[in-house]
Amino acid sequence: MNADPNHKADTHSYTYTMKATNEKNNKDAAGTVFSVLPERIVSAVMRALESSAAAPEDVTEIRLRRAGRSYITSAGRHIPIAGGLGGQAFDDMFFELIGGSLYAHAETIREGYISVGGIRCGVSGRAVMKNGGVCEVADISSVTVRIPRDFPGCSERVFELIDGEVLSGALIYSPPGGGKTTLLRDLIGKLSAADRQFAVIDARRELGAACAGGSADVLTDYPKSSGIVCAVRSLCPEIIICDELSGDDDSDAALYAYSCGVPIVATAHAKTLAGLRARGGLRTLIDSGVFPHIVGIDHGFRLNIHS
Repeated sequence: MNADPNHKADTHSYTYTMKATNEKNNKDAAGTVFSVLPERIVSAVMRALESSAAAPEDVTEIRLRRAGRSYITSAGRHIPIAGGLGGQAFDDMFFELIGGSLYAHAETIREGYISVGGIRCGVSGRAVMKNGGVCEVADISSVTVRIPRDFPGCSERVFELIDGEVLSGALIYSPPGGGKTTLLRDLIGKLSAADRQFAVIDARRELGAACAGGSADVLTDYPKSSGIVCAVRSLCPEIIICDELSGDDDSDAALYAYSCGVPIVATAHAKTLAGLRARGGLRTLIDSGVFPHIVGIDHGFRLNIHS
């Protein structure tokens, strides 16, 4: 990417073609999610799917609320879940999800999520503040279960962009739920298949499963900024994979890796390139050449590539 902010980037598009194996992979993913949910929730979800003629493999989210309507998102539709899942039933469900130990999940709950069987569940509630920060989240009011989906080969174009005698970096962006993490998981598989030696910063336990049996060194539960610096100093990776750059600390760590000669593939929330550049830390990274390739994901996995 040219460091000149007035430079007109070369932009082209690539549309990923869904593979025939997707249905089985996504059915397996839905089955994994259902296996960690309480039976009462699974029964209510299945009834809602049957009444709306929706398939389990098309489910992308399950939104459960203590007070208010609960929904399934399936193939872009929001389907209400009936069956009295609020109040005490919700509290019992959440207690079961966390294995009866609020303490064990307290740190991630402060960050807005819990990890259950390798599946990220977003949580909302009442923030308890101390010294200007969130020290606890009480009165949990909703849980959003995001079902991981596999689209084999969806990272093929990105792999072609970064692959070479020396690997290069890329920044992948989309709005929340747009497929960034799905693409990273597929890219991890391609890097392993090519016997590349790389590091994965798995801050929220969404990438580690894709690394099993591969050639990645996985830093689990590290804050992203600390994990990036640790990987550069200790692991000698050819490239670093990291999800969701968010604050200045993450941007500073990515710039540090680049200055040390280690490229990074990362993701960020944005709908457009202009929106991406509106965030000061990311704009600095782009203008500094940290990301030679910037890839936006549209609906249907259409990739907008800026090089």
